[in-house]
Amino acid sequence: MTCLFAVLAALLLPVGAAQAAPASEDCVAVAEGRYAGTFATAGQTHCLELPSPQGALIAALTSRGGAGVSVQVEVVDRNGAAQCDAGDLVRGECALTGAAPFRALVHADDAAATGPYGVHFVRTDVLQAGCQVLPAGSFADEASAVRLETGNGVFSHCLTIPADAHSTSELLRIRYSYPDDTELGPDWRISIIDTDGNGASCYNHPAPGQFIRTDGLTSCGFAAGKAYTVLLEGQDAPRGHTLERRDDTATAKGCAASAATAVGAPATTGTSGQNGTLRCHRITTAAATDRLRIDVRDAHDRTNMLVMDNAGGIACHPRTWACAVTGSTGYQVVTQVPDGWTLPASYRLDAWRISTASGPAPECTRAGSVAYGYGPLTGTLSAERTGVCAVLPSVSGDTFRADITATDGGQSTPEPALYSDAGTNLCMGNSSPYDCQSAGQRLFVLTLPDGADRTAYRAQLACTNAPCGSEELSVGTVTPNTAQSGTVATLTVTGTALGMNTTVKLSGGPSPLTATTVSVSDDARTLKATVDLRTAPAGNWNINVSALGFQYPRGTLTVTPPAVSGLGTYKPITPTRLMDTRSGLGVPQAKVGQGETVTLQVTGTAGIPATGVSAVVLNVTATDPTTSSHVSVYPNGTTRTSASNLNFTAGQTIPNLVVVPVVNGKVSFYNNAGSVDLIADVAGYYTTDGTGSTYKPITPTRLMDTRSGLGVPQAKVGQGGTVTLQVTGTAGIPASGVTAVVLNVTATDPTTGSYVSVYPNGTTRTSASNLNFTAGQTIPNLVVVPVVNGKVSFYNNAGSVDLIADVAGYYTTDGTGSAYKPITPTRLMDTREGLGVPKAKVGQGGTVTLQITGTAGIPASGVTAVVLNVTATDPTTDSYVSVHPNGTTRTSASNLNFTAGLTIPNLVVVPVVNGKVSFYNNAGSVDLIADVAGYYTM
Repeated sequence: MTCLFAVLAALLLPVGAAQAAPASEDCVAVAEGRYAGTFATAGQTHCLELPSPQGALIAALTSRGGAGVSVQVEVVDRNGAAQCDAGDLVRGECALTGAAPFRALVHADDAAATGPYGVHFVRTDVLQAGCQVLPAGSFADEASAVRLETGNGVFSHCLTIPADAHSTSELLRIRYSYPDDTELGPDWRISIIDTDGNGASCYNHPAPGQFIRTDGLTSCGFAAGKAYTVLLEGQDAPRGHTLERRDDTATAKGCAASAATAVGAPATTGTSGQNGTLRCHRITTAAATDRLRIDVRDAHDRTNMLVMDNAGGIACHPRTWACAVTGSTGYQVVTQVPDGWTLPASYRLDAWRISTASGPAPECTRAGSVAYGYGPLTGTLSAERTGVCAVLPSVSGDTFRADITATDGGQSTPEPALYSDAGTNLCMGNSSPYDCQSAGQRLFVLTLPDGADRTAYRAQLACTNAPCGSEELSVGTVTPNTAQSGTVATLTVTGTALGMNTTVKLSGGPSPLTATTVSVSDDARTLKATVDLRTAPAGNWNINVSALGFQYPRGTLTVTPPAVSGLGTYKPITPTRLMDTRSGLGVPQAKVGQGETVTLQVTGTAGIPATGVSAVVLNVTATDPTTSSHVSVYPNGTTRTSASNLNFTAGQTIPNLVVVPVVNGKVSFYNNAGSVDLIADVAGYYTTDGTGSTYKPITPTRLMDTRSGLGVPQAKVGQGGTVTLQVTGTAGIPASGVTAVVLNVTATDPTTGSYVSVYPNGTTRTSASNLNFTAGQTIPNLVVVPVVNGKVSFYNNAGSVDLIADVAGYYTTDGTGSAYKPITPTRLMDTREGLGVPKAKVGQGGTVTLQITGTAGIPASGVTAVVLNVTATDPTTDSYVSVHPNGTTRTSASNLNFTAGLTIPNLVVVPVVNGKVSFYNNAGSVDLIADVAGYYTM
């Protein structure tokens, strides 16, 4: 090789500028491929005659460092006319358009340099046999990778991609390796050109945190049917270059396929592999107009994702946070943990369809107003529910502050996003509070953060330039215009852009009164406020509404003299366990023996006030009795009557709702025979101070039946499952102002022993239960449950069970309902003895009617509903009993369900028409007993 260099040096003499073509005898003919030459003296220019014909495209690659002399190359034709410069040559775009033969003029970068050099000539208008094929790979493995080494005189390589062997868009992974050589920094270049001389359209994706690009991704677009040459120009030094290419269009191989999901659906899980390993997921959606929110989460927030559409277009550049994409029916999501980043073992991929051509996703709550913000939202995100969303009616210029806190004591909180129509997240910040902008109706999303499997949260969006949204503040009417002294009145304000900071003030009395704003409707058009009139004198009071610094006089409120005392209004509370003889909660830890009584303090506990309580609503459960017996719940300090509340057999667990007067702040529980454990869960109480809700009875109506899909999906409620029932705005129940609802809930066809809890939607379920049953049993129980979000929820503990709910009435804050008058529990009807009705079992399809008004202290008029504990005993066959207002058409609602020979009670709140109520038996014959606990009156 040294002799060859000497011969070539003797033949090649220095020449002047490129415009002066050397004589043909001064040039050395060379072949395509690598050429090695030597500059014997400083300042030489070597002339190399090329074999390429006119019209050819060529590349001339030179060493970018390392051993040998660094050179520059230009090409002229035989007449010395310039053909192309070094830039054209390194890209493979040198078009030989002049007269052949063509000559490459080579000179050293450093005019004083001498020694060996190299030039690599590659023809690019046709694929070269000496260029190795770069095969197409799969995301499922890396077997197609090609490793190219440099050093020992080699500084460049060429590869080919046949015309029929590529897609229109591909992802190249290029890895660069070199020894610990600090004297020579890395320097290399890759060019891709088709046989027409057109370079591939490529984009090098940044490698975050990498000063030296050792493992990079490049997206390239290729023309269909065109062959390509890949040129690597590197250094004459020991280096490694590993190239692999993969189709990144809809036909990509090795992508795990799945469809886009609803917002908050469980994520797809993948394993990370090693640093740099590529994983691919293909996400499909129904229409190109769908917008998807795609995110990759891991324990360290280190997994990068790159998203391409069906055609391989870049929909989302590499990032570790979410992006929103649209315009395609499918996307390839490529994940990678870059070199040098902490490597998680696995990652989770969310791909939510957040909107379609018709608007935001249907599972997203539609907020009625954002005049003062949105929320608070409370809940728990987990692997099963990874996010929640809401559609906000915001407008351009709105600004919000997002305050998000963990309510479970943890450090992880959901991450917010406020998406624009273009899919841009308008929330800024790395921790709460976040600043969120708006330029129109927006989609608000809360998501499970990286590294968290579960987080309980409270999220509030506050409008910082109130009012937000399209409506300006206005105040309409304030109703009612009369209220009683001695009560706490509820005032209703109508208008637009009303908020919790809107206040109602009364003036004109001894001292002004300020109402407490308790609720604002979702559309911000109705506000409820309570004003304490317990010490307010009768007379006319001026009403003034204050909001955002403006005052709105709105007429007068006429306060009338106090009402007659003794009647109670209802205050629902979160169902809470007050008594459990098994654990000693509320009473001594011991079963209640034969003929024994335990007394429970109810006032001053669980949010029940110490005074002013006329009656309490308890769900009482008898469990593990040693023999058949009955339990009576009655006012402490009074004589117990013959009325009973629970009837049971040995070993049976059975609940029943009880409304019992409160005397001395206590109630008493009497057991007739054997011994039994008793449990009592409080649902609410009646107060005489006027601050509670009044009762509106309605015709008993079936609202829910999981057997038929009425009100909820058609399916049994499974183990640990919950169904939620909309109660407001149905069956005559108003859409707002409802504090609690009275439901007769029936469990039927359970697969195993279990219990059901009925509780306010949107609240944390407590340990309180409402129904207990065994496998195959059908059993009802009356439930008085607070209403939150207009809904109530039903939870089943074990197995699966069908649930039925019939509504009897509701409690309202609008003051139009009835107040409650508790009375000493008294037996009004017993078909076994002929008490109140003829002495005879009620036969199949038979009805008996009981006079209610004018008996047992119940007034002759003004009674709207009555509370009865109804017991079915000694039935001859399986059946049910419906208790309904006399003089009305009986509905499908039922109150008691029983099997042959079973004795079962249930509390009934039934409207009173004609002063009477009727009892219907469906099958066989049965004795019926009815004990009155109180009544409602206007």
